Amino acid sequence: MTSNNLDKETQIRNGKGTQQKGDWCELIAAAYFRKNNYHVFSRMSGPIDLVLIHQLTGETRYIDVKYKNTRKAMKTKGLRINRPVTTPLKKFIKIEVVYVGDDCQLEKAYAKGAKKWHTEFKIDRDSTGQYNGKVVKK
Repeated sequence: MTSNNLDKETQIRNGKGTQQKGDWCELIAAAYFRKNNYHVFSRMSGPIDLVLIHQLTGETRYIDVKYKNTRKAMKTKGLRINRPVTTPLKKFIKIEVVYVGDDCQLEKAYAKGAKKWHTEFKIDRDSTGQYNGKVVKK
């Protein structure tokens, strides 16, 4: 047994499912960007999943595609779980994170940082004062 109490075989099986889901998300994101006038180059090494070049402006973007994972039974109440880019490469180039959900919709991550997010948004509370998970603009 390992630290997560799963045997090696189960870990390998779960990992293959995760890889397939990640590949699916990359295909959905690539199709979205192609429809929006980008040339899409995929399968880059490291944290960059897609390199985009806009057909008209020549703008270059670096995209890290992630599955929009939600945990309905947790405090997040079904909201997206953020997973930031942690590579040192982000100091040199801007890597955008794009989430793809089961509904095939893309959602961009807030890229200005946690401190800036808290100055622009807040989490709403219900009548009892408990957080209800809804994000509202300040």
